[in-house]
Amino acid sequence: MAAALGLLVATSAALSQGSSALWVEVDRAQDVGAIRDVFGVNRRPGFADRNGGTSMNAANLYAAFGVSQVRLHDAGLDLCPTYTAASKLNTGADPVQEVQGCELSGTGSIPVFTWTPLSSADADLNLGSNYDFSNADTALNETAATGAAVYLRLGESYNGPNNTGDPVAWSKVATNIYRHVIGQFKPTPGVAAVDPVFVEVHNEPDGGFWRGTAADFYTLFRETVTRVRAAAGATGRSVRIGGPGFTRSILTSSQVAGNPANGFIAGVGRENLDFYSAHLYSTCTTATLASTANFLRSLRTLVDGQGGTGLPLHITEWNIGLGNQCGNALYGEARMQSFASGVLTQMQDPAHAIEAAHFYAGVPIMGLFDFTSVSGKARVNPSAWAFWAHSRLRGATQTALQVCQGATCASGTAAETMPLLGLAARQGDATTVVLTNDGTNAQATTLRVRNIGSARLDATLLTPPPTAQDLPTTGSPLQADTVALQSLLAQPTRETRSGLQPQNGTLELTVTVPARGLLVVQLAPPPTLTSQADCLFDWGERHYPTYLQPAPQSSQTLGDYYYRAYPGSRTYLGISLSGSRLLFLDDRGGGIQDLGALDGWLATAGCN
Repeated sequence: MAAALGLLVATSAALSQGSSALWVEVDRAQDVGAIRDVFGVNRRPGFADRNGGTSMNAANLYAAFGVSQVRLHDAGLDLCPTYTAASKLNTGADPVQEVQGCELSGTGSIPVFTWTPLSSADADLNLGSNYDFSNADTALNETAATGAAVYLRLGESYNGPNNTGDPVAWSKVATNIYRHVIGQFKPTPGVAAVDPVFVEVHNEPDGGFWRGTAADFYTLFRETVTRVRAAAGATGRSVRIGGPGFTRSILTSSQVAGNPANGFIAGVGRENLDFYSAHLYSTCTTATLASTANFLRSLRTLVDGQGGTGLPLHITEWNIGLGNQCGNALYGEARMQSFASGVLTQMQDPAHAIEAAHFYAGVPIMGLFDFTSVSGKARVNPSAWAFWAHSRLRGATQTALQVCQGATCASGTAAETMPLLGLAARQGDATTVVLTNDGTNAQATTLRVRNIGSARLDATLLTPPPTAQDLPTTGSPLQADTVALQSLLAQPTRETRSGLQPQNGTLELTVTVPARGLLVVQLAPPPTLTSQADCLFDWGERHYPTYLQPAPQSSQTLGDYYYRAYPGSRTYLGISLSGSRLLFLDDRGGGIQDLGALDGWLATAGCN
């Protein structure tokens, strides 16, 4: 009823504004649900160039632009390089050939690379000396440095094994990798145990990543889920596990007889799925947000039709297209900002029930960040600013937003046929709106926010740079220079409109969303010093997770100090109320450090 009344009000407004008027209406009184954590990426932040001579690390970029999860695919946690007591055979060749290493590629049809533990005995499968976790530990340490959660994928990477002669032994090895991650099997000194936010079994079994039978795959999947759940329960943990990361062709592969995607949910059992995962890659320069919307709706219909009604979806890889089809230059074009922002908006549509998502990739190809296009530089691609914008909604409650033109209105998350898409969320008295324009012309619109409880508001309008930005690199491994990165984060165009007075609980603003770009609108009561400090502390927790652990923490007041304490890192971050200085204290020594004037930090963090 509330939605119908809102549409009636919007339609009436349309008639009064004229047939071609474009406006966006937000209703703070109509909650949609919690903002979904779709701010993940694939690939750990560290990597080496193709010659293996120069190492690079994007951990500070992941943190700065709001990456919340790192899916550890193509990241060193594969079964083949981890469990060394296994046979590796090209069983598609005649005669069968032994494979050296853990990659097998060829021309023509996809080879059948069969990886099988040499023994099925638990004593051998649980023998620590059969495991090499060095790559896994590197990936875990690098991810920890970003402050993001681990999304654990159990399986193999591109050109890796795609078959096994023993699905049960496969599941036991996969479970021991999970047990290592949580610190319960062959723990490594100096590598912190991690509880993955999710565990995904396998990757693209409807494509080249599986060449065995569907029956064997279902056995592998069920056994892995059962054993990982048991391993978690044995230590008092809970785990959310599912999969299997079907390809972007899932809508057709699910119709092919003998493909694991055909009848997958019945094959593995609904009870063995906490979520269903698949991939979304569009068509490069011809990609449209209408096509991504249609894919997500069709995927929802497919899963529901297979018996997965209400089962959460994970889009564990997505991008405008695959690198070998698009060319790397496309990922640095301005259009990537609006495309990425549009998809992030669409994935908040509650009708899809998307629980998590991961852009492919953070680095080194098709990435938010690019260390290879310009020697000695770390490039921030336009898509990274979409994450910067949408991650501002994390932890907030999504509120109803409609985009209207003339007498036609659509939910902002499903407005792919309209000039703009929109997403709004509230947190306390504050409201944040992200508007996306995937068109080639700037769009002026009226933003109307209803059911505001504050008598006065300040509006901050933020527009990020539309083009790729190159930062100098420092250190070993190479990383984006910290000073240059902070300068870049202050670059978005900022417009402040102060002292706005809602009329009868409604505020109207005229705004312009740039072509192929996005606009962030933040509405909040005039700030106090402590509210600005809280904003800065939140920003610091995202950007300096190594020094501020665990996060988030609550603020406290002691005398002239307003601060937060971080027991994990034994540090304190605070301000002096009288002197307006930012202060830092490491409890292990060094005394209070004065980090400078508060005003400068507030400007850098976007909290002034």
